[in-house]
Amino acid sequence: MTPLHQAVARHQAGALDEAADLYAQVLAAEPHQADALHLLGVLRGQQGDPAAGEGLVARAAALRPDAEILTNLGRLRAALGRTSAAEAAFRAALARDGSHVGATFALGTLLLNLNRPAEALTPLERAVTLEPAHGAAAANLGVALHRLGRLAEAEGVLRAAVDADPSQAIARFNLASVLEDQGRLDAAETEYQALTAQRPDLADAWLNLGTLLQRRHRDVEARPCLEAALTHGTSRRAGALAHLLHLDARLCRWDEVAARTPDLLAALEAGDDSAPPFAVLCLDVDEAWHQRAARLHAAAVARAAGPPLPPASPGPAGQPLRVGYLSADWHQHPTAYLMAGVLERHDRAAVAVTAFSYGPDDGSSMRARLRAGADRFIDLARLDDRAAAHAIRAAGVDILVDLKGYTEGGRPGITLLRPAPVQVQYLGYPGTLGRGAGIDYVLADAVVLPPDRAAYWDEAVVRLAGCYQANDADRPLGPPPSRADWGLPADGLVFACFNAAYKLTPDVVACWARLLATVPGAVLWLLDPGPALPALLAMLAKQGIDPTRLVVAPALPKGRMADHLARHACADLFLDTHPVNAHTTAADALYAGLPVLTRTGEPFISRVAASLLTALGLPDLVTYSLEAYEATALDLARDSARLADVRARLSAARTLPGGPFDTAAFCRRLESAYARMAARARTRLPPIGFDVE
Repeated sequence: MTPLHQAVARHQAGALDEAADLYAQVLAAEPHQADALHLLGVLRGQQGDPAAGEGLVARAAALRPDAEILTNLGRLRAALGRTSAAEAAFRAALARDGSHVGATFALGTLLLNLNRPAEALTPLERAVTLEPAHGAAAANLGVALHRLGRLAEAEGVLRAAVDADPSQAIARFNLASVLEDQGRLDAAETEYQALTAQRPDLADAWLNLGTLLQRRHRDVEARPCLEAALTHGTSRRAGALAHLLHLDARLCRWDEVAARTPDLLAALEAGDDSAPPFAVLCLDVDEAWHQRAARLHAAAVARAAGPPLPPASPGPAGQPLRVGYLSADWHQHPTAYLMAGVLERHDRAAVAVTAFSYGPDDGSSMRARLRAGADRFIDLARLDDRAAAHAIRAAGVDILVDLKGYTEGGRPGITLLRPAPVQVQYLGYPGTLGRGAGIDYVLADAVVLPPDRAAYWDEAVVRLAGCYQANDADRPLGPPPSRADWGLPADGLVFACFNAAYKLTPDVVACWARLLATVPGAVLWLLDPGPALPALLAMLAKQGIDPTRLVVAPALPKGRMADHLARHACADLFLDTHPVNAHTTAADALYAGLPVLTRTGEPFISRVAASLLTALGLPDLVTYSLEAYEATALDLARDSARLADVRARLSAARTLPGGPFDTAAFCRRLESAYARMAARARTRLPPIGFDVE
């Protein structure tokens, strides 16, 4: 056996150091031996030194540029991040042998990694044709089709790969992801469950299964999946931590939230871009972390989205502005309840309204109202982000207002592609979307976003007079129920909070327990916290509070919003949460005539209730510390005359012209803001913050 054959045998046996010595002996005797140069270069790459490997394989390619050598040269260049040179090597290999499976697969995979899925299709399809059993090629072809929005085709390719080889973990993983994006959550869950059973070490499968279960509000099942993702070393550590923290907040597992928060911040500091920004936004951390999470996420979305559309300009002055509102929530959803009146009451001499929808059609009367309220209603649900951006561009809007941001179901990849000349974020996401998100302005007010907080926002801040929050003046209230209808005592004070469980914190719940202990006969009326209820009862019990003093309000179907609003009349005082305030929930209570006591903080997410109360002339219900919050609640509970005065002032302010529930006046302020934005864009001036009276 020649020294070269000996080297190859040791290489194939995995004895890399011995093989390297033997290759070196061959090259010492014959420096231009192409096979030794090539194989030693490949070996160096396997040993973690792609730079040394690339130099050796490049010398081999110069001596004998066959397809195999050029393919390995491309792989080493790709490992070094020299993607253009890698692509050139793969194409040179295919020019010599168009049927070389390795080069075909490597080129397709490189193009996919460069987010050029349309170009990746041809080589990946060719690789699968050349070698039908090439599971990785089929998996990557499915990914390319997935990214192009061709979900049915992606499913077909991936399902065929799994059927041909059920052990193909990558194909099954991507199949589950496609099914999830199709909204077929049961089928996606089945695939993820099968995958985690087959490959319990596959961390990202655990992560996706956990986030899917969390999305389906099966928090108790989701939690061990997210922990398994961390245990097995997911590459998306910040994402797993953020999801787990948000889930623990929903379960009121506050000790775990406190313990893991530093780990999440360390991952963000290290540049991990996998954390959903909303989960970070809900943490009681410095606002700079909110901005960092958003910026990291925006950069990740940008890499996936590809280049933006060519720049566009607004239409000429003197014509109604074409304003598009983009959302997944044009159905029975809190955003729709806030925005329905805005769509209807825009001045058509000033604004033509298009509603762009990429969410479900629930067939509800609200959906019908929203369709009727807009001049045009365009459904983008079946389009991928780029196709949706092209559809918005074709529709011809001057200003596009994104109502989702980074909330669940949002598609920031659409606005990142810049389909409109001016792009605004509003209402849905109470934080910055980050530099590079494709957003020019944020609509706010002086309370939710004062000048000293603007540094934490990457959008130009437009402050509307009064309250920034849209509201519908025509929301129906159901007939007033009795306390008995909701399981409340006939006598005694009712403290209410209809915020979601993730907004509850130990400080706030302990404060509520002290109020119950001090106010005889009072009860706490909470929106059903689901699986968090045992933790809440345990904390109240630790404070000596009888569990019967916590009354659970069932979550009503969205179609019973009038009944939900009406039941507020059974309560005496709404106790807000901190650091995440009531937003739509505060508007619901105030619209229904129930006073809200809030504690404001520094970020936008901690100031929404304060904005509503200030605009309603009730600043005495805005507090700035836990001590002041508790003292004010106790004073209102003990002083029936003061509480009656607050209720009377709220009742009078509810119909105040220009106030938060005057939808027509609010629309005039919006239209003024839009006109100034468009005027700057027409003269090619950059976005800049301003105030609207």
